[in-house]
Amino acid sequence: MKFNKMTACLVATACTATLFGAMTTVSAADGLTIKAGSASVEAGKEFTIDIELAGVPSSGVAGLDFAVKYDSSVFEVTGVTEGAVSKTTDKQIEGFNSNLATDITAGEVAVLWATGQISTNDSWIKSDGVLLTLNCKALKDGESKVEITKGKRKDATSVDAVVEGLSVVNPTVSAGTVKVGATVEPTQAPTNAPTDTLLGDVNCDGKVDVTDLSTLAIALADSKKLEGQSAINADVDKDGKQALTDLARIRQYVSHVISAF
Repeated sequence: MKFNKMTACLVATACTATLFGAMTTVSAADGLTIKAGSASVEAGKEFTIDIELAGVPSSGVAGLDFAVKYDSSVFEVTGVTEGAVSKTTDKQIEGFNSNLATDITAGEVAVLWATGQISTNDSWIKSDGVLLTLNCKALKDGESKVEITKGKRKDATSVDAVVEGLSVVNPTVSAGTVKVGATVEPTQAPTNAPTDTLLGDVNCDGKVDVTDLSTLAIALADSKKLEGQSAINADVDKDGKQALTDLARIRQYVSHVISAF
C-alpha cells in the first residue's frame, strides 16, 4: 500500500480533515512517546527495528503523523509490517484494509495512522506497544541514528498525534541506533547493576504506589536529580533518565491501566 494513495484518500475524508486539517490547539503531549528501536548487525544481514508507542493515554490516540529518518548508506528499509497496536477494530477507510499508511524513500519512512471513527474513541489506539516494524538490510559497516521527525503533511511542523478532544499534541520522541559491523559486540551489563531493581519504586520501599508518583513528581518539578537505586527504579522506560514519560507510566501502573512496565 503506497502512502500517496492512502493520503489522497484520507485527505478527502472528514476524518483526516478533522484530525489534522482543522486543529487550532497544539500542546505538549502528557507522557505519549514514539520510540525507535536499536540493532547491532553484520553487513549483509537482514534485521528489524520496532517503532513503538509508550505512555498512550487511556482515552486513546486517534491519529499519528511522523517520519522515521536514517542513514541509507548504512542500511536500507525493504518493507514495513503493521504492529499489534495499529490493528484497531474500527471500520476502515473504504477501499483499504488498514488505518496505517507508509511511504519508503531513501533515508526516510513517512508514517500516517488515522482512525475511521472519530465520533467515539472506542476504536482508537489505547495501549502501548509496537505500531510498526521496519524490515531492514545492513549495507556496510557504520552507525546510523534512527530518528522520529515530522511527517510529510505540508502544514506539519513537528511530530503530531491526535488525542482526546481531537486536539493535536506533540509526542516525546526517542531515537534508536543501528550499528553495522563485521563483529557485533555483545551488550554488557553495567558492573554495578543492582539485583533488587523494582521499576516504579521511586522511594525504594519495596512497592509501587501513589507515594512513588509524588516522589518523582516533586523531583521533576524541582529539577532535582534522583540518585542511586531511586534513579534506577524511576527510569521505567529504560532510556537512561527520569522524565514525564516515566511519571506517566507509573501513573498508568498505579491506576491499573497497565499491569507491567
